[in-house]
Order: sequence, then structure tokens, then C-alpha cells
Amino acid sequence: MRMDLDGKKMVLHDQHIALGARVIEFAGFAMPVWYEGQGIIAEHMAVRKGAGIFDLSHMGEIFFRGKTAYDYLQHVLCNDLRKIGNGGCQYTLLPRPEGGVVDDLLIYQINPSSYFAVVNASNIQKDYRWFVEQNEKGGFGVEIENRSDEYALIAVQGPKSEQVLTAAGFSNVHCDFPFTFRRFKFKNVRVILSATGYTGERGFELIVKADSAVWLWQELLEAGRQLDLIPVGLGARDTLRLEAGLCLYGNDLDDTTTVMEANLEWTIGWDKEFLGREALERQKQRGVKRLLFGLTVEGKSGSPRHGARVLTPTGEDAGVVTSGSFSPYLGRNIAFCYLQPELAQEGQKLQVEVRGKLAPAAATRPPFVKHRLYKP
Repeated sequence: MRMDLDGKKMVLHDQHIALGARVIEFAGFAMPVWYEGQGIIAEHMAVRKGAGIFDLSHMGEIFFRGKTAYDYLQHVLCNDLRKIGNGGCQYTLLPRPEGGVVDDLLIYQINPSSYFAVVNASNIQKDYRWFVEQNEKGGFGVEIENRSDEYALIAVQGPKSEQVLTAAGFSNVHCDFPFTFRRFKFKNVRVILSATGYTGERGFELIVKADSAVWLWQELLEAGRQLDLIPVGLGARDTLRLEAGLCLYGNDLDDTTTVMEANLEWTIGWDKEFLGREALERQKQRGVKRLLFGLTVEGKSGSPRHGARVLTPTGEDAGVVTSGSFSPYLGRNIAFCYLQPELAQEGQKLQVEVRGKLAPAAATRPPFVKHRLYKP
């Protein structure tokens, strides 16, 4: 289903149109939101029960090289690179000096002098400028390259993802631990295979040069045909990540929210110095005024939308919704919201605005659906 769009067409655009994709503009890109004959719920459940393939080529890739690359990234990122080592990657954030979040991202260590980051599509230029600015301010002398246009990213997610990759000819996929990656030649094409994803399921993200993307997409689709692999759009990607309790920048995180407020203290390497540490340490000592938490709506009132008010049972202000959706796996409506910290307790009774009316709800600790990243 073709639509008139101003968004940048990705290298796999024609493949999506041929598969019956409904295309929308997202973060400046023309993206498939769902595929004709499938729909969001069917695509969502395919990932939870089998396997789905995603085109994530809108994501950005920024590379860092130099003798001081490790010191520089330890300075600008809140997580601690000492946890991963070569061939490892980690979820981390770019905090501002006052604690706000420039972006959340995955950082990959090739070696202590060479790294790359996969960043959100809407923040590619913003992140690149921030990285360059901090590099110059600190005098680190790191070589930083935005190579986003050179690469495509394809994800295979779900309990059958290993079988799909094995059927396509990838070897020893079962040995790839979550948050590790390897670089190799696959049928003479250089591939970065990363055991990562945005669904809470066992899955992989494959990074290749853009001119190899169509070939790889077709190889994976053909190999997965007997395993019921189907293409999945942005709609199901959003419902999957929400069930898995994973943040979406621009909704649950932004420049005004801090790492502590977003309930992401586990990403902070308190044993090192980094940009924004003082502000976050003050919040750790004094507490925060709001905290990102989950919400389950009772009954069948519908899903709360971004900006909906959350109230106590007696009608007092409790917080605001940042993301909301129907959960296909649970059959219930769920949401992320910033709550007053004392209300961020499992089972706390609340109310939430849905379609102009108040619906009963309960605070729920994310993830809503347990992660299943690896089965040895």
C-alpha cells in the first residue's frame, strides 16, 4: 500500500511495497507500519510465538576510533564499558550535565580503541553533534564518523530466530550470548551479527553495507519460509517493546527526563566519572519527584495515550502517561507513565484517562512480559 510521503526511502523500500506494506513517515523515513493481510496483532504474535523480520535501516551508526576512544566514551556514556570487553555491547545513555537524556543507544566494543554506536533514527544528527562537541570540549582527539547512510540493519526476532539464521547458513548461532556480537563474512558479504533486539525475545540484529541489504533480506525471508517467518512493521515493534518494558526516546525519555527519573539507575556506572554524574548523584541522595513505571488498565476501557493524566482513586494528580497500547500477548491495555515515586508500587490502585473518561488501573512493575533472551 503506497502513500505520498516526504520521508526518506530506505534501501528496502521496494521490498516492503511488494510485500503489501502500509508505509508511514517516521523520524524522517518512509517506514512500513504493518503489512496487508497480516496486521499489527498477527505480526506481534508471530514474534512472540515464532519469528519476525524487521527492517531497521533507519537507525544510525556512529563510529569511534583512537587511543583515547575508551576514555572518551567512559566520559560521555553513563554505563561502564568495563562490563563488556571486545565483542560485547551494552545498553547505555548519553546524559547531559544536568542529568537529562540526549539519547539512549547500544554501544559496541570492537577493541579498546574502536567502537560503534547504534542510535535512534530521530536523533542521528543530534547525537553526532553532541559526540563531536564533547570530544572537542574534552580535547580527546577521537575520530568520530557518522556512517548511517552506509549501513542497513535487519532484525530477526522471536523463539525461532536461531532456526531462521541457521537455515540461512549462519553457523553456531546458538552460541551467541545476548549482548555480544561478531563480525565475519557470510557468503562473501561482511556482516555484523549482534544478539540484541527491542522485543524481549531471543533475537538478532544484522548490520551490513546498504548495497547488500536487499540480498540479505531476501536470503532471510526465503530461509524462514518453512519456519513461518513474516515481515513485521513499526506497529508491532512498538507493542512488543512496550510489553518488554523498553523505553522509546521521545515518549518515555527526552532531554528533560533524567536517567534516575526514567528508572534506569541500573545503567549507571557509579564507579567511574562521567558527564552528568553529579546531577544524578544528587537525585540518588535526595530522591526524584517522578519515576517511570508501568500501568495496567482494568477492564476494556481502551489504551491510554501519550499525555493522558493518571490520578489516585480519590482524584488527586498522580502522574502522566508516556506510552500506551493494547497488549496482544496479555489481552489487556498497558502503559508507561511517570508517577509520584510513592505511588510507583506494584498493585497500587490508580485511575487513568482513556477517551475522555477515567478508567481504573493498577501500577505494574515492567516488564509486562518476561524477557526470553536466551535458552542454553
